[in-house]
Amino acid sequence: MTSVDPQTLLAILVMAAATMFNRASGFFLMRLVPLTPRVHKILDCLPGAVLVAIVAPTAVHGDLAMAAGLLAAFVVTRLTRSDFFAVLAAVAVAAGWRAFGS
Repeated sequence: MTSVDPQTLLAILVMAAATMFNRASGFFLMRLVPLTPRVHKILDCLPGAVLVAIVAPTAVHGDLAMAAGLLAAFVVTRLTRSDFFAVLAAVAVAAGWRAFGS
C-alpha cells in the first residue's frame, strides 16, 4: 500500500474546502440576484464560455490531433446540436489520429 505525503493530503483538503466554499457562496449569492431576462441569457451562455476558456489555450498550443478533434467537435455540434456527441467525436478523432495518424 502506498502512503500519502501529509503536505499533498493537506493541499487536497484545502482545495476541496475552497471548492465547496465557492459552490456554496455562489448558490447563496445568486439568491440575492433578481432573475431578469438579461440574467437568464447570461446564465445560459455561461457553460459555453467556460468550455471555450478551457479549450482555447489547448487549441492554440495543441498538435494536429487536437486540431482535428476540435474540428470534428465543431462539425458534429453543428449537425446534431448535441454536446455529448461532439465530445465523443472529438475524443475518437483525436485518439484515432494519435494512434494511426503519426
